[in-house]
Amino acid sequence: MIEFEVLSSGSRGNAALLHLQETGRHILVDAGISPRRTRKAMEMRGHGHRDITDVLLTHGDSDHLHTGWKNAIVSWAFTMHVHASHVSRIVHAGIPRDRIQPFEDMIALDDATNVSTTMTPHDTHGTVAYVICHGQVSLGWATDLGRAEAALLSFFQGHQLDAIAIESNYDHDMQVMSDRPPFLIDRIMGGAGHLSNRQSLDAVLEIASASELQHLVLLHRSEQCNCPTRINALWESHAPHLHDRMVIASQCEATGAMTVRPSEAFSR
Repeated sequence: MIEFEVLSSGSRGNAALLHLQETGRHILVDAGISPRRTRKAMEMRGHGHRDITDVLLTHGDSDHLHTGWKNAIVSWAFTMHVHASHVSRIVHAGIPRDRIQPFEDMIALDDATNVSTTMTPHDTHGTVAYVICHGQVSLGWATDLGRAEAALLSFFQGHQLDAIAIESNYDHDMQVMSDRPPFLIDRIMGGAGHLSNRQSLDAVLEIASASELQHLVLLHRSEQCNCPTRINALWESHAPHLHDRMVIASQCEATGAMTVRPSEAFSR
């Protein structure tokens, strides 16, 4: 089983904690909150900060890799897994090269856990989407997507996911009517920025057609150009069969732990 919890998700910091129950690994997906806040989160859950074994980094923006890690990492024990095309940027951000494990397509964490990866469009450098396969369960992860390309949908469909966390950044109308400068709106909506609520919904419906999703978490919600009311109304209208298992992650509060079980156990 995989137990996972989004600690924070949004422009002020992104981090999620995964516990792989068969091997005991504790994994962070992104390290966009401070080391101090991360340590406190671990302590609140009955763990020490050195229990974190791995960090899966989606990309190097500061809301996914907090600047505090360049000094604090020496007292932590984890390996930071970074896409080969991102390594120089992460080293430039102050992370020692000997703490970085580069990857391109696959990360073999242990005999029970493989992580498949694919690159997706986001700004200049792109971002990494993951499928964490542990034992008999698979968890998909995708955030900061410029668009949900066919290759990404096929990537997720091919793994028959048991759970997914995916970006749902902005409401189209709120974005267009906002007082943000035009260049920022164009960046966000231009295919290399972020995913709208409707784009996220359409992507999940495609993925769910080949999967039995136990949990669905929506990530990176904009505080200025989105709201839970609009998200819930959209899902209630267009995907009521998934709405009851959908959680909207927040920048301020953790989601609470969710457990992904083998499909046979979930069905019972």
